[in-house]
Amino acid sequence: MSTKSMACLGGGPAGLFFARLVRLMDPTWDVTVYERNPADATVGFGIGLGDRTMANLAEVDPGTHRRLAAAGVPGHGMELRHRGTTIRWGEQGGTAIARQALLTTLREQAADAGARIVFDRRMRLAEVESATVVVGADGAHSGTRGALAGRFDVREGSGSAMYIWLGANLDLDAMTFSFVENEHGSWAAHAYPYAPGLATFLVETDERSWRNAGLDAFDAAAAAPGASDEASRRYLEQVFAADLGGARLQANNSRWARFRTIRCGRWSAGNVVLIGDAAHTAHFSVGSGTTLAMDDAITLATELTSQPRPEAAFQRYEERRRPIVERLQMRADASRLWWETMSQRLDRDAADLAFHYLTRTGALSFDRVRVAFPDLARTVRAGFDDAVAAATGIADRADDPLCSPVRVRDDVLPSRLVVTRPPLRVGPERDGDAKLTFFGGLALCGAAAVIADLTGPETEFDAGTWREVNGRVSALTPAMLGVRIAAGDQAAHDKAVAAGFRLIEFDLSGSPAADPGSLRRLADAVRVLRKDSALLRLVALDLGRPRTTPYRAGVEALLDGLAHLAGAGLDIVRLQAAAPEATEQIATMQLAEQVRRATGLRVLVGGSAFSGEQLRTEVLAGRIDLAESWPAPLPRLGTL
Repeated sequence: MSTKSMACLGGGPAGLFFARLVRLMDPTWDVTVYERNPADATVGFGIGLGDRTMANLAEVDPGTHRRLAAAGVPGHGMELRHRGTTIRWGEQGGTAIARQALLTTLREQAADAGARIVFDRRMRLAEVESATVVVGADGAHSGTRGALAGRFDVREGSGSAMYIWLGANLDLDAMTFSFVENEHGSWAAHAYPYAPGLATFLVETDERSWRNAGLDAFDAAAAAPGASDEASRRYLEQVFAADLGGARLQANNSRWARFRTIRCGRWSAGNVVLIGDAAHTAHFSVGSGTTLAMDDAITLATELTSQPRPEAAFQRYEERRRPIVERLQMRADASRLWWETMSQRLDRDAADLAFHYLTRTGALSFDRVRVAFPDLARTVRAGFDDAVAAATGIADRADDPLCSPVRVRDDVLPSRLVVTRPPLRVGPERDGDAKLTFFGGLALCGAAAVIADLTGPETEFDAGTWREVNGRVSALTPAMLGVRIAAGDQAAHDKAVAAGFRLIEFDLSGSPAADPGSLRRLADAVRVLRKDSALLRLVALDLGRPRTTPYRAGVEALLDGLAHLAGAGLDIVRLQAAAPEATEQIATMQLAEQVRRATGLRVLVGGSAFSGEQLRTEVLAGRIDLAESWPAPLPRLGTL
């Protein structure tokens, strides 16, 4: 080997494009690509390249960009089919291309730049470790990563859903999502065109549906290499007969699998560096696997041919790419969970399901949907208003969904907005007037509930004064005046009853010993509270931040405890994000949806971690019911 030798293990898009770029940027590198499959192997159907990646390609390699653009299908719209209704919106953008056409183009381009490609050779790391640089571009099942798993700090996880890649002779003009329910369960297809008359047709389902249909009978271990699950292909042709319109599904090494999410604490070790799926994976529902791989190749090639040492190049490559990859993986995880639980949402109509899908990762808000897809936004808003009117008996449409009424038990609150504040600290001679002015003013300004936080160590609780304030606020406004007290504080419990609060919230956030068992014990306090207070209307519970309260024992235990509390008379549960980062915001909304479905409780989310735009979106999507947000957030673009 020359003094600057490079062994690239894996001849997929990442390895081939990287090899070409290195040779173009610095021809003194001796580059060899080792591909385990024969040159004539045909693998897969179609893949997608994002607009940004195509723009990057045009900048660094105009020749390859021109060839891929000519071979691919330009951006297409999106379509969702559910229970006989089709919803269509916008243009997705990007370029879809047959995987074989992509590989053929990249092989020719790499060879033209002077890279050697060795086919039908599964090269092990030990055989090429003497190269100056070894690039692990060998995909999600990377042997390179596995050989140095400890040094790469590999973390892997598997999704719960089952999926299978298929193709079809379909002339689609949109990225199409089809949902089907049958006697065995729920099924979803992700179909998109990649050439005239050809489409990728990926099917996803939950394990229960998969087993009910008998599709677990295929023995992948006993099957010949590359053999497809023909029984599943035939079954799915029947399931999606209406979508296929007589077309046949095609198989190509098509077998059921669970998605593997791969993360590495480091992307390089010594002279070895990982790119693409070997370093990280993102769920196929965000369509970014090949996009990430190509962008990795661009960045690594640029740094490797400009930095003085490979180690410095690897560091810069990871510094530049890791934040982008991790943000996308975060969104991809949220999308994966949405698809894994899609059967829980099939009671929605098509427009509502489409909106829920579009907003599943937190990247797209209702305000942005209104601009990008106005027809869909109008349909979603009309459906929301109809549901509100049916539940509350109030037909008047609020300008902002956050200002729409909501039914909680037997009460109809005038809006979705909740304000929680500690009392102002004033002298005893002004105490009553200050409470009435402050909390009564908030109630008059449109809040559904105004909650006095009396959990502070120096907060005094004068039940007589509060009783007078309660009476006057109730007489003047439709809002509910509430109080927040520490769970287990019997004195505060008694004073809250004596003060005549119509809403009482128990706060678990300050209890270091809180666990799901404490939720069951709290049920007794809720029952007593409802028995003791004739004026009480609603009972709420703040679980606090996830790292200090019952969240720690797992979702199932938490849901079980909350369901027990709902049976005892709890109405509202408040969820908080662990931190103001997007990851925590998404996790909070996912949990909120689970709580609503499993317990029937109304869910309150908000605070400084969330913007009004986010909360408006989550109310419309039905993930939450109430929002802690004040002043009342204004929509960006006029009336909603």
